Amino acid sequence: MKNNFYNRFVELKRYTDRVGSVYGTEDFSVYLYSMIKMMKPKKVVELGTGLGSTMLWSALALEENGEGTIYTVDDGSEWERLRQVKDLIGNDFQEDYNQFIASLIKKHQFDNISFFYEKIDVLDVKNIDILFSDFAHGVFDITKLLVNYLPKMNSHSRIYIDSASTHYSSYMALEKLVELLNDNKIPRVFHDVIEYSNKLERDHHIDVLQDIIQNSEFKIDHIIENKDRNQNSTCCITMSPIDIFPYPRKNIRFA
Repeated sequence: MKNNFYNRFVELKRYTDRVGSVYGTEDFSVYLYSMIKMMKPKKVVELGTGLGSTMLWSALALEENGEGTIYTVDDGSEWERLRQVKDLIGNDFQEDYNQFIASLIKKHQFDNISFFYEKIDVLDVKNIDILFSDFAHGVFDITKLLVNYLPKMNSHSRIYIDSASTHYSSYMALEKLVELLNDNKIPRVFHDVIEYSNKLERDHHIDVLQDIIQNSEFKIDHIIENKDRNQNSTCCITMSPIDIFPYPRKNIRFA
């Protein structure tokens, strides 16, 4: 039955144990499942659906929580290359990528997934609680990601960037970016990575970013797997309101 979460958990584990190693997400998917269970987000965004591992685990956690939607986007541009792992995908394989993702969603009976079959870009979703970027982790990629998505994040939220922590230039850039943000400074590169249609649009975006930065604190954590492979890390940036209390404010004890 649909609400038999234990059996569905086992079924997902079997699938991601088969295909998760392709993108190195077989363990991170379960990690993210646990974080969603604890954080109880209403909106999760995934940039890069891939073979659906994190999408499915996120959807299961949201369903167990009783609320929330995962928005995931991918144009299937790597589908031709992924045909090489057709045997790992097994009976779930479809010739068309869009059909493949649709069939996965149907098979696992999720109605809390919004899949966008299009080029990865800025999704029209606001108040995001968790963002997982799994498609590009170069210095300018992560900078552009922050510029585009910081205005779309909830006041207390998390941004996960796959592979950035063990890509040394990205690791150093993220450390410096978070340092600057906590000093209430907008790096010059923030002005450079986005093309604006006019000066008014540019100034408005910078003003929004400035307001968010002045009223938020940022913490960075590098989640590195002890595995000898290239895809073995995820950077986590937690954004919270500046306050004397931890967030979220739940059951804080004073004695």
